[in-house]
Formats: sequence, C-alpha cells, structure tokens
Amino acid sequence: MRYEFINEFEVNASADDVWAIYSSSNLRTSAVQLLPNILKSKDILEGDGYSVGTVFRVVLLPGHVTPMFKEKIVTVDHQRRLKELEMIEGGYLEMGCTFCMLSFEILVKERNSCVIKTVTKHEINDDLATSVSGHFHTYFDGGVTIAQGVSKHIAKQKARADN
Repeated sequence: MRYEFINEFEVNASADDVWAIYSSSNLRTSAVQLLPNILKSKDILEGDGYSVGTVFRVVLLPGHVTPMFKEKIVTVDHQRRLKELEMIEGGYLEMGCTFCMLSFEILVKERNSCVIKTVTKHEINDDLATSVSGHFHTYFDGGVTIAQGVSKHIAKQKARADN
C-alpha cells in the first residue's frame, strides 16, 4: 500500500530566497531548532550536508515510536527547486515500510511569493498498513513545521532589513 501526504504552505518571499535555505547545509541545524519536541539531533555521517549522497543520522527525542533513522539526500534539483530525502535505515523501515521519502519543492507563485510543497511518501505491505500508518504523521508534521519555520525566518530577515 502506498501513502502520500501533501502540504502546500504559502510564503511571502521569492522562491529563490526560500530555495537558498532549503538547498543549504544550514537546513540540518535549522530542522533541529524548529523541531525541539521531535528532534534531538541530526548529524552528517557522509557528504557535505547539502548535496546528493549526503547521509544524516536523525535522533528523535524519547517518546517517539522510532528513536533513530538514517536518511540520504537523493535529489537536489536547482532548476525545479526540489530536494528529496529517502529514509535508508531504521525509522519506519524497521516498522515494515519498504520505502519512505520526504520531499520539499519550492513553487513560484509571484515575484515575491512562493509555495513550499512538502510531500511524504510511504510504501508498506498491506498486512502491516493498519498498525503502522497512524505513525506517519511525525515525519510529515516535521516537514510542514520546517516550512513554517523557514517562512518565519524569512519574515524576520525582511523586518530587520526594512528597519
């Protein structure tokens, strides 16, 4: 069975400004700061932190179903402003998923407006779907919270620049 969750969050900033954050190595540390009730740490195991092939070790705070997982950046498309991270070890894979991916795509709306499209995709055998699918929200909620945090960060930067 395949699950796909999609959220589109409008941001009052150019797609280029938002993509600059999503395509940078700072997104890893921003994620930990923006998700203090979920993430304990997100460390680089391989790579530079922002390009294809980078592997992260993500540690969740106690109380979450899966304490740790590894994810790998599998796509960074600067033309489409698309970044995809695939879970490669632990997490939902230990719970029976055969595939789990989080993607962020920055869509141009107007000159100074864009949409952060967050998508999580999960594949799981039908016999395990009922017991596991209720936990998928953590990965998805984290992606949406990052989008909201990036929006707030850009708004603060604009406010400082205007003063």
